[in-house]
Amino acid sequence: MFFQKLSPRSFAALLLLVVATSFFAGCEPERIQSEPSQLEVNPNFVPINWDATQIVSSNDSTGDYQLRFSGTVPQIRPGSIIAIDRDTVVLYRLILSSVVNGSTMSVTSTKAYLTDIFSNTEFSLSTITGGKSRDHGIVIYPSEAYISDGNGGYHTLDLSRHRKGDTPFTQGLWNGQSYSLDGEVIASDYNWNITLEKMCSSLGIDMEVLLTFSGRTERELIDNSIEHYRSRVMEVKTELTGRFETEQQIRFHNQGGNISYSPDCGLWKHNLFRPASIKFMAGPVPIALTLKSDLYRQVDFHASGEISASTGCTQIAEGRFGFAWNQANGISPVSSIENSFAFSTPSIEGKGQLQAKVFAYPRVTVMVNDAVGSSFDFMPYLSDTLQGGYHEQSLGQSNNYCAWTLDCYAGLDLQCGLNLRSLDHDGEDLTSSRWNHVNRKLYHSPKRISHQSGRPEAGQTRQVSFVVYDQNLITNQEVPTPLAQIVKFETNGQLSSQYGIANNGSVSVNWTPSSDSDILFAKLFDVNGTVLAQDTVHAAENGDWVDLGLPSGILWATRNVGATSPEDYGDYFAWGEITPKDVYNWTTYRYCNGNDSTFTKYCYTPYHGYNGFSDTLTILQPCDDAATANYGGRTPTEDEWWELIDNTTILWTWQNGVRGCRFTGSNGNSLFLPAAGVCYNLSNDQVGKRCNYWCCSLKPGYFKSALRAVFSSSLQTVGYDYRYAGHSVRAVSYSR
Repeated sequence: MFFQKLSPRSFAALLLLVVATSFFAGCEPERIQSEPSQLEVNPNFVPINWDATQIVSSNDSTGDYQLRFSGTVPQIRPGSIIAIDRDTVVLYRLILSSVVNGSTMSVTSTKAYLTDIFSNTEFSLSTITGGKSRDHGIVIYPSEAYISDGNGGYHTLDLSRHRKGDTPFTQGLWNGQSYSLDGEVIASDYNWNITLEKMCSSLGIDMEVLLTFSGRTERELIDNSIEHYRSRVMEVKTELTGRFETEQQIRFHNQGGNISYSPDCGLWKHNLFRPASIKFMAGPVPIALTLKSDLYRQVDFHASGEISASTGCTQIAEGRFGFAWNQANGISPVSSIENSFAFSTPSIEGKGQLQAKVFAYPRVTVMVNDAVGSSFDFMPYLSDTLQGGYHEQSLGQSNNYCAWTLDCYAGLDLQCGLNLRSLDHDGEDLTSSRWNHVNRKLYHSPKRISHQSGRPEAGQTRQVSFVVYDQNLITNQEVPTPLAQIVKFETNGQLSSQYGIANNGSVSVNWTPSSDSDILFAKLFDVNGTVLAQDTVHAAENGDWVDLGLPSGILWATRNVGATSPEDYGDYFAWGEITPKDVYNWTTYRYCNGNDSTFTKYCYTPYHGYNGFSDTLTILQPCDDAATANYGGRTPTEDEWWELIDNTTILWTWQNGVRGCRFTGSNGNSLFLPAAGVCYNLSNDQVGKRCNYWCCSLKPGYFKSALRAVFSSSLQTVGYDYRYAGHSVRAVSYSR
């Protein structure tokens, strides 16, 4: 069986061929007929003018038909091949006997196939208009198309409305049909259910199928017609270009107890979209395709405890897809598929464990001349693995921690079936094994916890704030968790609470350090009691922050981030990065994909975003602030640097042998900024000559650069530099 020779790319190509075939009936290219003289058609094939012919009676199973002609009665005799054309269905029949009575003809027949009609010729069935056909030779475009009215009849589709090459041929066929699966239950029992909160999909695709009938002459075809000559040299080549998009949001809910549910896939919705039919005219020979799409479902669900979780994503598969097939070599791919994902915010409540993988997918069936040709399953799925859980009321004295972890996946499985009866290969019903084209982890929670603000001295009580971050693996960014993660606080001093619950990522506690050496721990645990992540805050020493008597009341850190003293240069940071490094350029910059036209964050125009990415961010988020992550407080704003310049006495001077700038406030307190210079690529520049300190915002109107404060013997201003440059960071805070 040739499916044993299929590669994964072959499955994907064959899948999208039939998906495309199933959708193309609803679009409207201009009618373009092929030239009959270019096709080598069996002379025994007799065309019938069906506009002037009536089917008086018919029996498709026995092959008996009675036809009435309003014009000339065609010469149909034993050995002739005709096509019974019923608009949406075409049957090929090999005539065994015929009797004419006036304008009426009675015939008996048996099945015929395309391989009985064409010899030593090839042609393409194509929806690619506007001169964009990829195959040479005869290209045939749709001549008629119909779509079911839902009541047993069909409506004719207007082919003339399709603009040449402007949109994919399938665009709008089944996309625009009205259906709603929001709130539909995929699977359930007395104490659990899985609900499809949202589902919608769209497909826009162009296709071209090259059929080759080679290796035999017209004479051989005629001589073997009664014996039903079976070709072993027919070839098929298909190529298509398009985009499939599906959006799903699924909720898993278990009310209690242990659940294990893994049935086989099954039919869920019959005719999710209305069946469609399309006809091509290969010279005098009609070729009809009837297209159906049913919705199938499959669930792999294991859960315990009382828990409810929701997850969702948008998945897009696009590119060039194709395959070539012949009986000798099977299928070889000529395809390229790319998948992209966009993840929606997850939610969870309850406690317990959950593992779930859910498919809700279309199975597209293609009826070629009323014989099943192919079926394909395009199977996007969502998968969650959840361990742990909580209720707020469960946070009692008996619990030393309470936590959970969540991993969300999405992917694409492919499976196809093939029956070659329409090409005269009876009994060849083949089904491929399921192939996983892509499996992508989308989201992980929690990833990290980081101190944001607040650092009291011994004996003082202040609020200390942290942020819990998740990992969005689609954008490769850390994001404040939308889930109510539980944080445990530990210290030798006094705490207002032993636990905190993150709200949009933020969690805080009031802390009174017992001594200058006291440390506050903020911990995230897994269900086994292992620390997943933690951050620490040391009690503030006298002099960690200085009050310069500024109008805003803001405090300035007494040393650079990464420094051990006011004169120490500390670490250098690219804007938006929280760790120092050896090389500072676009290649190593965290938020681009190698150059200044591939930004992945803080980019407000898709022209310079990676794969068209853009956002509205212009100010450092806490997760990207080196001051927040490494010292406490945050990176100053442009206004705060100007406030420092305008409200202090500035002196370019030496301090303990280090060149820099001293700022003295109205209250007599002072601040020293060492002239650490700047890092580009592998080298430090301007050391001892300039102080370069980041602001927290991008340069207005120019997202490649961020604002920086610059001080030297003759300069005190706020300018800008490329985001990849390595500058010093000095923190500010409204509280210690």
